[in-house]
Parts: sequence; structure tokens; C-alpha cells
Amino acid sequence: MRTSRALVLVLAISALDAHAESSRPNVVFVLADDLGYGDLGCYGARDIRTPHLDRLACEGVRLTDYYSAGPVCTPTRVAFLTGRYQQRAGMEWANYPIGAPGLPASETSLARMLKSNGYTTAVFGKWHVGGTAEFGPNVHGFDRFFGFLGPNIDFYSHREVVPHFRVPDLFEDTSPVEREGYMTDLITERSISFIERQDVTPFFLFVSYNAPHWPFQPPDRRWEARPENRLEGTRKDYARMVERMDEGVGRILKTLADRGLAGNTLVMFSSDNGGRDSCRSERRPHKPSSPWI
Repeated sequence: MRTSRALVLVLAISALDAHAESSRPNVVFVLADDLGYGDLGCYGARDIRTPHLDRLACEGVRLTDYYSAGPVCTPTRVAFLTGRYQQRAGMEWANYPIGAPGLPASETSLARMLKSNGYTTAVFGKWHVGGTAEFGPNVHGFDRFFGFLGPNIDFYSHREVVPHFRVPDLFEDTSPVEREGYMTDLITERSISFIERQDVTPFFLFVSYNAPHWPFQPPDRRWEARPENRLEGTRKDYARMVERMDEGVGRILKTLADRGLAGNTLVMFSSDNGGRDSCRSERRPHKPSSPWI
């Protein structure tokens, strides 16, 4: 890892006049889960349509030499949230099972730093750096949280996938909740609702999609989820999951524009640690996803 995402973000904000209220940008950071480096149109994908992310790349800056902090979810998120190597917090591998110790509240976090400087903060989606409230988003500087604490959930039932496939893992702040809907859409809708409620105070919104991480469950095609089929799926299933996330990013960008916030909002998109090489039979041969462990 040459430069952490958190450090890049802090430097970008610091480059502006921090003392002028009107100059402090809103920040929207969108993180995909296990997205392959070649699975967006702007990086060469021919079979996945991502017009909104392609537009973001075209109108902004597209990184072509970039490194993850680790090969799995937890260390990459720890590095982003703290701006430090994950080894310093003892978080070098995927945090599992649900309820396992996580990132201590004593660690410095990007959300806490921004909150102390007048930002309203929120994270919607996947957390995966601590499976209980004492390690959850609300103790790390996030005012609002909606999402799940574990590594992966069924996109429709919102229950953890491994090992038992029956433990609910959906929270509103620290309270368990039940909601109907496809998880990608729920994350998008909560992000839009948060933006629409903002007025004067600058905000930091962490949009933490779990797409296209397995289970490979495309939108608008609910089935009876089973542990044994969590890795089943086709390239087209994977593509629809990525495209639904792209649609969500487009809706978020439109909300920023409709609210007159686009000109003063930093919007960034990244994947966490590269894609799982699944659905291989339908994968284009010229640019496969990067390895995943």
C-alpha cells in the first residue's frame, strides 16, 4: 500500500480552506466489495454496463496504479478507516465469526476526525471490522449506521451466509431490524435519504456496498438461499450485481445534483481488495478479475 485511501481523503480536504464553512466539501466515498479491477467499463469491461461509474472516471481522476492494504475485506477497511497499516490494530485477516473482537474504539478513525471538525457522518452497508456494538460504527465516529456487521449476508433475507445461514445481521445503529428489499437497493436508498436530509453542515457519507461479493444473487431474482449454492452463479449474474450497484451510484449522483451539492462534494469510488475469480466459464479472457483469497 503506497498511500492509504484515508490519507488521500484527508489531504484532499486539507487542500481547501478548512476555516471557511462554505469551502469544506461534502465527502461521499463508495466502496465495492470484491469487485475485479477489469469489471467496469472505464477499465475495459465489455460485458458489464457501468455508465455512471464510467462518467465519474471521465469527469474526474481515474487511478491506474493503485494498491490494496490486504487481500481480504477486514484489513482493507481498517486501513481506510484509520489511515494506518492494519497490523497496528491487529486486524490482518477477515474478522469472523460474527461477535469476534474488532477494531478498538481507541483507534483513531477518519469519521471521528471529520466529526470533530463539524461533519455529520454516516455509513450504510457492510462494516466487517467488528461484529458487536462495542466495535461497531457508532463508536468510531459515525452518527448513523444502517447495514450489517459481518462479512457477507444473503441479499434478500439479510442473514449471514456462513456457516449457519440463519443468523439475522441487519442493524439500524445498534438495534437489530428487519427490512424488505435487495441489499444493494437498501444501501442506495438510505444513502439518498441521508443526503436529502442534509442542510448546512458538511457531511461524510461512506457507501459500503456488499456487491458483488458472494452469494451471487442478482437483483429481481429471489430464490431460496442455501449455504451450498453461495458460490454458484454465472458471469451474467455477477454483471447484474455490478450494474445494480452502478445504478445506485447514478441515483446518488443525481440526488447530489438535484440538491445543488454536486459542486461542493468529493465523490470517490474504489473496490476493497479485488475480485473473486468466479463464474469462470463466462469470463472474458482478455482481462480477468484480480485474485482473491
